Amino acid sequence: MTNIRPEIKTIVFFISYFVLALIGEKTSPSGVCTPGLGFLLFLLAIPISIIYSLILFFKYHKTENKQYLNSVFIISGIWVLLFIFLSFNNS
Repeated sequence: MTNIRPEIKTIVFFISYFVLALIGEKTSPSGVCTPGLGFLLFLLAIPISIIYSLILFFKYHKTENKQYLNSVFIISGIWVLLFIFLSFNNS
């Protein structure tokens, strides 16, 4: 697993994480006053993304390997796409 590029690891992690959040939402749906498992996993994705981005940014400054910076851009792009998807889905 260590020979896989950081960009691929980032994409696979976030795809599997959001699929897991969708499955959690289907198995334990959110109610009016009670958040479900999928909603809690979605809320946890925000600090996980920030911490993971900081780790990747630190690795980029330590090694000057451009792959880590590309992973940070991928994380930012995932959140921008998710925001656009949710804003169009809501209208």
